[in-house]
Amino acid sequence: MRLDKRTFLYSAAVLACSNIGLQVLGFLYRIALSRLAGAEGLGVYRLVFSVYIVINSFCLSGVTMACSRLGAAKLAQGKPEQLRALMRIATGVFLCIFTLCAAVIVPFHDYIAHNLLGDDRTAAALPIMLICLFLTGFENIIKALFLGTGRVQYAAASETGEQVIRMLAVVALLAAFGKGDYGRIAALIMLGMALSECFSAGFLGVLYRKHIACHGRGKVKADAGLLSGTLDIAVPLSLAAVASNIVSSASAVILPARLVCAGLTRSGALSALGVVSGMAGPLITLPVALVGAVSAVLVPSITAAQARGDLRRVCALTDKTLAVTGLIGIPATAAIVPLSPALARIFFGQAIPLPYMALLGLSAVFSYYQMMTASLLNGIGAQRRAVVAAVCGEVLQLGLTWYLAAKPGLQIYGYLISMVVSPLPVSIANLWGILRKTGLRMRLFHTFGAPVLCGATVFLWVRVFYGYFLGVFGSQWSAVLLAAGGALALYLGLLHLLGIRIMSYISSRMAQPGRLGLFGFL
Repeated sequence: MRLDKRTFLYSAAVLACSNIGLQVLGFLYRIALSRLAGAEGLGVYRLVFSVYIVINSFCLSGVTMACSRLGAAKLAQGKPEQLRALMRIATGVFLCIFTLCAAVIVPFHDYIAHNLLGDDRTAAALPIMLICLFLTGFENIIKALFLGTGRVQYAAASETGEQVIRMLAVVALLAAFGKGDYGRIAALIMLGMALSECFSAGFLGVLYRKHIACHGRGKVKADAGLLSGTLDIAVPLSLAAVASNIVSSASAVILPARLVCAGLTRSGALSALGVVSGMAGPLITLPVALVGAVSAVLVPSITAAQARGDLRRVCALTDKTLAVTGLIGIPATAAIVPLSPALARIFFGQAIPLPYMALLGLSAVFSYYQMMTASLLNGIGAQRRAVVAAVCGEVLQLGLTWYLAAKPGLQIYGYLISMVVSPLPVSIANLWGILRKTGLRMRLFHTFGAPVLCGATVFLWVRVFYGYFLGVFGSQWSAVLLAAGGALALYLGLLHLLGIRIMSYISSRMAQPGRLGLFGFL
C-alpha cells in the first residue's frame, strides 16, 4: 500500500520506524552502560537524571506543546510566516525560564547533591546537565514546529543521529575515563549527552532556516494573541509538568532510602534503582516506539482539525487512537514479558524474575494509556485536566513508594506495585474527560476487549513457544527469536480472525466510528 504523505498513517509510520531504530540503538546503549557503569553507577546517574527531568519539563514541556499546537493551527489557517514569530516567542520564553533555573543550579549544586539527592557524587554532573539542557531547548522547539507542521522526517533524522552520537560519545568517555568513580561516571554520561545535543541543535537549525525561516521577509509581526496564546498553553503546562516531575523524581530519589529501611545496604539500594531504570524498565517499554509515534502526530492532527471546525475528524482520530494504543501496546508487552528474564540474562547478565517483569509490564501498559489519553486531552484543548490528573497520579505513586518500598517483605516490589497502581486512575480520569469533551460513544470491545484478548493469548503461547524451542535447540537466543516470531504470527492471525485490518483502519483518513467490520474496526 502506497502511503499518502499527508495522512496520519504516513507521519506515524515515519516516526514509528525512527522510534524502532532509536529503541534498538538505545537498547544497545543501555547494554554498554550496564557493562561500563554497573548497576550502582546507573543508580547514581538516575539521581542526576531525576533533576534533569524536572528542569527539562519546567523549561520545555509547555513551550514545545505550544509550538506544536499553534504551529499546526497557523499552518491550517494559511499563515506559515507566523511560524517565525512563534519560534521567536518560544525561544524567548525558554531562555527566561532556563536562566532562572541556571541561577539556582550553578551556585547551589553541592547543596542539591548533598541535601536533596542524598549523594555527594552527583554534584559534578549538575553543571554539565545545564549545558545539555541549553542545547536541548533549541532542538526541541524546532522539533515541535516540524512535528506540528507535518515535517516528521526531520525530527526522526535528528533523533537518530543524536542517539548514534550519544552512544558513541558516552561509551568512548566511559571506556577512557570512567574507572572506579561513580560520580565521574554520571558526569561523563551527561557530557556525552551534551555532545550529542550539539549535533541535533545544529542539524535542526539548518533545516529551520531552509524550510521555515524562508517564509516572509524581514521581521514578521506576530498575530494578535499569538504571545498570549503561547503563554496560555505554556505556563499551566510547565507549572503542572514541573510539579508532576518533581513528585515523580522524588519517588526515584527516596527509593534508595526506603529500600535501606527495608533492610538493603545503600549500595544494594542504588543497584536496585539502576536495574529498574537502566535495565528492566527500558527492556519492557520497547513498544513505546510504536505507541509514542502515534502520540507525537496526534496532537497537531487534532489541533488542525479543530482549527478547521472539523469535529467529525476529531472524533475519528480520537476513536482510532484509543483502539490502536491497545492493539499495539498490550500484545507487544504481553510478548516481551515471558521472554524478558532470558533477555535480561543475555543482554545485561542480570537475573530478573518473571513476576518482577510482569509487574513492570502492567505498569507499561497503563502508562501507554495514560500517555495517549493525555495527548488526546492536549489535542482538544483540555490540557489543564490532563496535567492535574498527572500530578495526582505522581503523588499517589510517591505515597505508595514511601510506604510499600520500606516493607521488608516487599522492598523493590513495593516500588513496582506503586508503578502499576498510579497510572490507572489517571488514565480513567483522562478518558472520562475525553468522552465528555468530544461526545464520543465508547465501545468497550473495540477499545479494550480485543487488545486484552490478543494480549492474553500471546502471553500464554509465547511461554509455550519459548519452552519448546529451548528444549529443542538448547539455545536461549534461538528460543527467544523463534518464540518472538511465533508471537507475531499468532498476533496477526488473531487480528484476521477478529476481522481487524489494522493498516486499513489507521490509514483511512476520515473513518466514521462505529461503521462496518465484524467488531466495528473498519
